[in-house]
Amino acid sequence: MKKILITGGAGYLGSTLSRKLLDKGYKVDVFDALWYGKEPIKDCLENKNFRLINEDIRNLIPTVKALKGVDAVIHLASVVGMPASSIEPKTSVEVNYLATKNIAELCELHGIETYIFASTCSVYGSQGNNLITEKSKVNPLDYYAESKWQSERAIQYLNHAPTILRFGTLFGISPRLRFDLVVNLFIIQSLFEGEITVNGGDQQRPFLHVKDAADSLIFSLEKNLTGTYNVISENMTIMQVAELISELSGCKINISQESPDKRNYKVSADKIKNSGFKPRHTIKEAFYDFEKKVKSGEIKDYKDAIYNNYKQLFESEETKKKVFV
Repeated sequence: MKKILITGGAGYLGSTLSRKLLDKGYKVDVFDALWYGKEPIKDCLENKNFRLINEDIRNLIPTVKALKGVDAVIHLASVVGMPASSIEPKTSVEVNYLATKNIAELCELHGIETYIFASTCSVYGSQGNNLITEKSKVNPLDYYAESKWQSERAIQYLNHAPTILRFGTLFGISPRLRFDLVVNLFIIQSLFEGEITVNGGDQQRPFLHVKDAADSLIFSLEKNLTGTYNVISENMTIMQVAELISELSGCKINISQESPDKRNYKVSADKIKNSGFKPRHTIKEAFYDFEKKVKSGEIKDYKDAIYNNYKQLFESEETKKKVFV
């Protein structure tokens, strides 16, 4: 039985990954500052193979201690997303870049050969309709994408080759719900408001269900993949996503040109698919998952700050004290 350390294991992707690893019989240590609370992993605490280390990844001493007896590290911890990472760039540099570099070097020091880093397809920025591969140029347009690209560069020189997964824009149900992701936002707007607001719409974007993201991490772990891989399920324009959700819900689509997202990229995931990984989950599936939660009353106010990284970090005084130290 292998012991896996997941940094950021209580987050949107981490809370999904933690459960999948436990279900497969792994021992799981989650290292997380719990900026978004303990609720997403609360039930995991009862599992004898699960341990929570409530610490900030910027603190070196607890990080070093956490690596003792670990077989692999999956590094998810970061200030996620363009709006959230733009609040205070210094913090984004500390968490997204310096901590990533530090923990990679500590893995080398401890002889931990498996280090998997969650990056983002946002590093590609805006490249129109060109199909982008792992060998394509990068063009990060914001603090978040830039910090991920700098982190990739910082860990690539290690003797133990890391695994870098560049994820498409995530969507889908998770123990820690988020509605600051475009697919999730469109779905929840359609269910609560009966209409979707699209800024621009022509932008190409690669998408990936959060369950598929978690499965790709486990696949990389078990297949001992090294190198850089794009991980997506499909490319669509923002308008195509809105139209699909409109077909499922019958909602109206409003088009705005107020602040369209400048990112525009279409990505190939052939490299990891040729290694044997195939995504299985769809936007249609995510719609019906959210619809069930809304009908059951589990989601009452989708505008609550807890569902939004930017709002949670910026509006919660308690969280601000943890983050902006």
